[in-house]
Amino acid sequence: MIDFLKDNSFIPLYAITLVVCLIRYRIYYDSVLKYFPIIITYTLLSEVLGFFIKDFDSFQIIYQEAYYNANYFIFNIYDLVFFSYFYYLFWRVCSLKINKSIIKYGAVIYLLSACINPFFQNVYIFPQIYASTTGSIALVIAILLYFKEVWNKENKRHNVILWIGAGLLLFNVFFPPISILGIYNTAIYVDFGLRKIHYLIIAIMYSCFIIGFWRMQRIKPIQNN
Repeated sequence: MIDFLKDNSFIPLYAITLVVCLIRYRIYYDSVLKYFPIIITYTLLSEVLGFFIKDFDSFQIIYQEAYYNANYFIFNIYDLVFFSYFYYLFWRVCSLKINKSIIKYGAVIYLLSACINPFFQNVYIFPQIYASTTGSIALVIAILLYFKEVWNKENKRHNVILWIGAGLLLFNVFFPPISILGIYNTAIYVDFGLRKIHYLIIAIMYSCFIIGFWRMQRIKPIQNN
């Protein structure tokens, strides 16, 4: 457990985020965010499972000696769920039809890239870097469209969607170049301490989630959109 927390120092933030989400659940249980705690739980479980596959021989999903500790398949599936959920979230909270259409097309492009990427990188033993980069770009666009719609409205500091968007925006701007360097140029990844930067942007993203849920006000129930 100590080694787990040492190598995954951001994991407690997932648990704290989940606790805060559940404490505040009564004020958004019937809103567009009602499935958010499930996403955080799924994130936490994926990280724990990924750790066990990587560090314990008895937990394997790839039965090839060269790749017995590869856990990328877990996270490649996770990416599909993660991006799809947040596309849906920002599609629902945007009110302008043009913005909804852009988000929808961005989601379709990401899903197409996720279908094509396995032809270039084995989905079981390599991260789907092309798909995840496309997903991040599409999500950044969706977040910026939402920001543009609500930026001039009052009481922004209590808008949990803004806090969620801010955390996601920071992460998805910096993570693609970090992950690309990690795959194709490990020397730069190590020399420039990009692993620490990776952990830092995760910490900032989940801190935004925690602040947003702690300060949030009642969200209107889901309506047909």
